Amino acid sequence: MSSTMNEDNSSHTTRVADMLPELPDEAIQDASQDDSVEWAQGMLEYYPPGTIHEMSDYGITLQIISEDTARCISVYDHGYCMFMLQMVITTFNQAGLTLEVDPHTVLRPYEASEEQEPRNEVPQTTINEAFAIEVV
Repeated sequence: MSSTMNEDNSSHTTRVADMLPELPDEAIQDASQDDSVEWAQGMLEYYPPGTIHEMSDYGITLQIISEDTARCISVYDHGYCMFMLQMVITTFNQAGLTLEVDPHTVLRPYEASEEQEPRNEVPQTTINEAFAIEVV
């Protein structure tokens, strides 16, 4: 959740769910594959409630709530991270699980490292190929 002050000193809240991209059909299919569904189910069965699951390659941090629910507690404000969060949400939905986003998610500012230049953006085809989550 992000809150900013307007000129009239009122605040408005940006819902992270409203910022997530619509997935193309191919990405939905990828997120709905059996191995992705099994990952989500296995993660929630493996970790006890309250455990933090850091998905650092995707800029996402989850907290386990129960055997059928997790919440996203933070995500970087970056296109790739938002895309991957939408992929994880799709996987949870396909598995019959719940991934809570708003109002719990903190939108973290993204700052590129000095070695990374803007021209090094990840192409969309790489994003689709990169969606493979592993329980550690």
